[in-house]
Amino acid sequence: LDFISPEDGNATVLSDLLKETPANLTEPCLTALELMKFGRLDGEPFETAQPEKPFPEDVKYPVAANLSQAERDAKCGKLLLCRVMSLVPMKLRHVMWDSDVDFDLAAFHSLVRSLKRTLRQMVEGILAHVLLKDLSNVKILPKGFMCTSPLKDSWPQTPAELPAFMLPRACMGIVVKYFLEYKGSDLETFKVDLGKRFPCCWQPIEDMKLAFTFWQDLRRCMDKIAEDLGESDLGEDMRKASEILEAQRKRLNL
Repeated sequence: LDFISPEDGNATVLSDLLKETPANLTEPCLTALELMKFGRLDGEPFETAQPEKPFPEDVKYPVAANLSQAERDAKCGKLLLCRVMSLVPMKLRHVMWDSDVDFDLAAFHSLVRSLKRTLRQMVEGILAHVLLKDLSNVKILPKGFMCTSPLKDSWPQTPAELPAFMLPRACMGIVVKYFLEYKGSDLETFKVDLGKRFPCCWQPIEDMKLAFTFWQDLRRCMDKIAEDLGESDLGEDMRKASEILEAQRKRLNL
């Protein structure tokens, strides 16, 4: 994963970035960095696998070629914000998620699920490799070493000693999209409307603030990567998206 140098075993640029990330956001940040490596962390609209079979018209999914530069910046900025922040889990009530499915986030999370399954299988494979050399080492594994039940006092941290890479849901991205498209300007009214729109969310405002923190931390990572490795395209896209986010936060005083 390029977090340890194969030459001398020292830290790399990526591992130095990751160690500065808050503990409760380490896994989403690692996931975002891996998506970046594969060129899948951006705000570009997805394209159909077969050009002769376009997306359903009712979805109203944007086509990049049909957008002006201003429309492209606005649309891609919102898509990038929602995709990135959807990597942060939400605290939900024990009821079924009753919001609409977002077409873009569903497509994005199909990639995220494939990545996370692969990362989990890597962890399990490495652990099995170590244990098969000496099965007595099983005794030193702590209880719940891959437990993914969040700690009540430290949401969304878990007791897991090893990364479990649980498959995420796109809930945060859907809530962030609602926030970005909200037309009102009164924060208290927004809180009431948000609670009515997403009754299954336990603490949507607090979770959204955590997602904003994650966005800022990932920007820090991208700025450092651009400085050290010369990867600047994503950093510029995030800068434009941040302007959209900050304008809406300022309008709602959030």
